[in-house]
Amino acid sequence: MPEHSTTTLAGAILDLLWRAGVKECFGIPGVHNLAFWNALDTNRPRIVGVRHEQSSVYAADGLARSTGKLAVALTTTGPGAANTLGAFGEAASSGSPVLVISSEAPIGKRHKDGSRGLLHEMNDQSALFTPLAKIRNGKAMSVSVTDAKSAIAAVIDFISGLTNAPSGSGYIGIPADLLGANFDGEIPTASKIELAIPDLAPAIKELSGKSQIGIWVGGGGLAAELEIGILATHLSAPIFTSFAARGVCASNPLTLQAPIHEPEISNLMAECEALIVIGSQLDGMNTKNWNIPFPKSIVLIDADPTVVLRNISPQVVIQTANLSSALTQLGQLKALSKWADVTALNQKVRSRLVTEEKSARGIALVAAIEDNWPKDGAIVCDMAVVGYWTGVYAIQPRPRRLSYPVGWGTLGFGLPAAIGPAATGIKTLAVCGDGGVAFALGELATIVQEKLPYTLLIVDDGGYGMLRYDQQVAAHPERGVDLFSPNWELLAASFGLAFTESTIEKLGDALQQDTPGIILIKETLYPPKSTSPRWSE
Repeated sequence: MPEHSTTTLAGAILDLLWRAGVKECFGIPGVHNLAFWNALDTNRPRIVGVRHEQSSVYAADGLARSTGKLAVALTTTGPGAANTLGAFGEAASSGSPVLVISSEAPIGKRHKDGSRGLLHEMNDQSALFTPLAKIRNGKAMSVSVTDAKSAIAAVIDFISGLTNAPSGSGYIGIPADLLGANFDGEIPTASKIELAIPDLAPAIKELSGKSQIGIWVGGGGLAAELEIGILATHLSAPIFTSFAARGVCASNPLTLQAPIHEPEISNLMAECEALIVIGSQLDGMNTKNWNIPFPKSIVLIDADPTVVLRNISPQVVIQTANLSSALTQLGQLKALSKWADVTALNQKVRSRLVTEEKSARGIALVAAIEDNWPKDGAIVCDMAVVGYWTGVYAIQPRPRRLSYPVGWGTLGFGLPAAIGPAATGIKTLAVCGDGGVAFALGELATIVQEKLPYTLLIVDDGGYGMLRYDQQVAAHPERGVDLFSPNWELLAASFGLAFTESTIEKLGDALQQDTPGIILIKETLYPPKSTSPRWSE
């Protein structure tokens, strides 16, 4: 039944978000969106105030990745909305269910022919987000509304539309004068979408007779972890995971713990007679720009195969959001005998990485995090050499423990995105280099003000270490990559944060401290094979 409400429009929107399970939003108050702060109350989401609009979306993205649930950023008109675009692109490219709600210029003072110079005004603010937003039924989920009823309808629509597979990000712009105006009307209840039962007969026919089947799982397969594990065991199928799916079927002995970029893993892929791809775009970073030995027989199961069909040519495509039913039906295939010793292979790869000169230090740092960060904690990596090691090589005990920004590849993701899970009380580790962390140092104030269970690990190699390596490999001059670093201890003290200067050997002890703060390691790590300059090795 519809609910009847007498409140402001901003309050009604917060009520809708609360009802949808949103307990925290992230944002900055501005002259046009203060109605959201004025509407704060019990049984409405709290708003975690960040120091830059971009951080509000990064934090929402971090929360969405850690929970799989809708996360919301609130921003103000014009420059406030525009400031979110880098983070919005990362969330959208990674399929994170993130909703940006922004104020727009007051509808009552606009001119019918376009901008007239109102504060923050611009023509078609939603057009900023359209190229990045989730596409549904051929239309981008980015809208600017002009009345309260349309605003409520859009919020209800986007709550389900952004979380239904394939999940994605969207934008709703609402005139500032509407947000603070009284809303006395019905708030309808969103209807549930019934998932159709897919026909797996073509896939079963294609896979029948194959004795060496592999399974590739992407971020879109996280919700079907149980069914994936059951199917893999039934088919004795090794489980390859994309970066977003790290931790899927962690306890299953068929799960590979290293990426496809390592030769042993790539060789195993080459031995597969068939590959079942579940919820993955098979993007360039995960596949060395599609230079991995795909089997000739590929069965694709995906809610929206548009992107992945640009990257591979599968023999069978099953388009469905009902992964549970699809994978259960594949259980009709004949049970297969073990054909690969995945446990031994995992041990072989790790043993080699521990002893090789180029990987020993990176893997030592990874091992320290594996052994000393709690399983129920979160890990958020930045685009940095230390982030590449941790994000790809750290063995994850569960899905969604780790967030790694390779959807769009946005440097500066780590520090602000880690605010998201930490804001819910999850103990969170941000893994950053000295270059990317500088993008959002103001958020150290957010960590302190919100009393977040947050640890920031910085590996300082004196600049943009990955770019420096790129220049070295290309025999180019090293220009623009060496950076001045602050006195990290004084910086931490200025925010009232604990500080520990450590080494890789002592990192385990530092990670076990309960006090939120900064851990600094000064070392230059060699990049892992998951980074593009090493793909040709």
